[in-house]
Amino acid sequence: MTFEPFKIAPVGYVRKDGETFLEILPEFREALDGLHEGDWIKLILWFHASDTPERRSVLKVHPYNNPENPLRGVFATRSPVRPNPLAIYAVRINRIEGGRLYIDWIDAHDGTPVADIKILVERFDCPKETPIEEQELEIGESRQVGEVNLIPRRGEHLDELEEVQPEEYEALVVEIGPKTTVLTAKELAELIEALEKIYENLPVEIKDKLEGNSRRFT
Repeated sequence: MTFEPFKIAPVGYVRKDGETFLEILPEFREALDGLHEGDWIKLILWFHASDTPERRSVLKVHPYNNPENPLRGVFATRSPVRPNPLAIYAVRINRIEGGRLYIDWIDAHDGTPVADIKILVERFDCPKETPIEEQELEIGESRQVGEVNLIPRRGEHLDELEEVQPEEYEALVVEIGPKTTVLTAKELAELIEALEKIYENLPVEIKDKLEGNSRRFT
């Protein structure tokens, strides 16, 4: 089987000039909209210095480049030497200045191409056992309110839930930035009750302006 090569276009470059930052190319800067200082991101780099036929053909390495460590397949290591020299980092945005994202020091060289940036989501990037599997979530019904993402569980197979108590049924995934938690049906009901009370305590002048808002509590 033969594979056609494909192209990865840099969206920016790692810069090290006293501080470490990502310099995003002007044509991609609109893609930064929605990122904030303090956000955690997954940074995908192309280790161009390792992009040679010889290095791409290496399939086993001594971890940490220490010959005293037994040889191991590159897919079981973080080695920059691999068939496709991609590197992935989880970094925090310390500040944003125009097209520059300032981050903590990373072990990439100045001028390393940035292949992509993705927001870090604990549910995907820091997996832990959760009662709700991905295929059980109603992704199409997800709602984002500010920095909060609400992903409900599918309402199928209700006939199987007759013996399940509200405090046992995980009903909603809540993502706040990279953090993820799961609310049971009982906790969801308590949250709705608490939000209703908070809404009722809003100043009358504010509530009057929300009269036509379809998201208002009824």
